[in-house]
Amino acid sequence: MQFRELSASELVEGFALLTTLRTELTSEAFDAFITSQYPKDYRPIGAYQRGELQIYAGVSIRENLELGRHLIVDDFVTYNGCEHLSNEMIDYLCDYAKMHKCQSVLVWGKQRGLSFTDLNGFRPKRDGFIKLLS
Repeated sequence: MQFRELSASELVEGFALLTTLRTELTSEAFDAFITSQYPKDYRPIGAYQRGELQIYAGVSIRENLELGRHLIVDDFVTYNGCEHLSNEMIDYLCDYAKMHKCQSVLVWGKQRGLSFTDLNGFRPKRDGFIKLLS
């Protein structure tokens, strides 16, 4: 499994997978969002197996007084049949958060292909789940 931020040319396949979760999303709205938010406020990350995108995660790195610097998983979607890879993607996102000096990872909002068993070490927090990083 290979994990990486999606390049500009890979955003098309990221969009295709994301629309299976966010069916109302148009390519124009996605392009406008990425243009205005990447990389400061939103980063598209993919998990690839044999060169094909299997999981898309849209993440944000934020800071506030309560949590300090933290990574938020805004979007998480897998292709049908690839749900068994979700745990590896969550592990990667925790490592990614550590690389960016985050103190925690917050998973919230609309997800597909992610189960509570994939969130090993996370605990409930408001409308989602949080994991403190060491």
